[in-house]
Amino acid sequence: MLSYGTLRACIRVDGQALESYGIEMFPEENKVTCWIASEAGKTFSVVWQDINHARQYHQTGDVTLDGVHGGGQLMRALSFNEPPTYQRCTAEFKYVNTSMNSVRPLTFSRLQLTDEDQHMNSAHAELGEISLAIWPVNVIGMGGYQKKLVPAKGTMVHERSKKASSHCVGFGEEIRVQPQQVTHVARIGTTPMTTFVFRYRPLDRLVADGIVPPPMQPLWGTKREAPVDVPEPEYHNNGTGLDADDETLRELNALKAQVRRLEERISTTHSVKKVKIESSGAMRNQ
Repeated sequence: MLSYGTLRACIRVDGQALESYGIEMFPEENKVTCWIASEAGKTFSVVWQDINHARQYHQTGDVTLDGVHGGGQLMRALSFNEPPTYQRCTAEFKYVNTSMNSVRPLTFSRLQLTDEDQHMNSAHAELGEISLAIWPVNVIGMGGYQKKLVPAKGTMVHERSKKASSHCVGFGEEIRVQPQQVTHVARIGTTPMTTFVFRYRPLDRLVADGIVPPPMQPLWGTKREAPVDVPEPEYHNNGTGLDADDETLRELNALKAQVRRLEERISTTHSVKKVKIESSGAMRNQ
């Protein structure tokens, strides 16, 4: 979202503000510019806010689409001590009027190219730009509907005057609405309070031009396990010239002790048997 003073503005798609890239400010013109990524076929709206909760004047946001005025939206002044709710401090422009009871939504469209010479100079200098100029105004009354001229199809330009854009602002299918009235206003001053300019291009074009960083590339295939360092076993000399770890030495000593106990048991049993034989023989000699 762009900001200048107490004003905020963005282009909204699918209920979310598009990210702004390459933001530049021009204080001498009260202007802020940026780049946004457009996607053909997507509906969008121009949204702005004024966080000046003491604002006691009316203001309008005049929207220009590819160099052609598309209409405006009035944000009425806050009354004294009126709560600054979101609805009262926010305005959204998302349709162009086609009659008193019909509108068409704003969309990003593919630029139509032709080789017919009559379209040689048809590309507007502001093709690929959405501009929002915010003015303080006085409300002077209500009036009749003034029809906006919108092309039935997308913008058509000569293929040699394509510029760097392959998208343009288009319009969706017509929607029937309740009869509308137009509020007539008179601008205060000779310059807008702020102008926000959104320059739109396809994402791949913005990446190629270095305006947007390239997206992270996914890693395909099975993820490899990180190698685990296994420490080498430590060996200790047991005094016999052989190396063995502590546990092996303990097992070996236990086995040796068991062998000694078995040998002692065998030796004791053999001695007892000899004594009994000698005693038996003496009795027979008697």
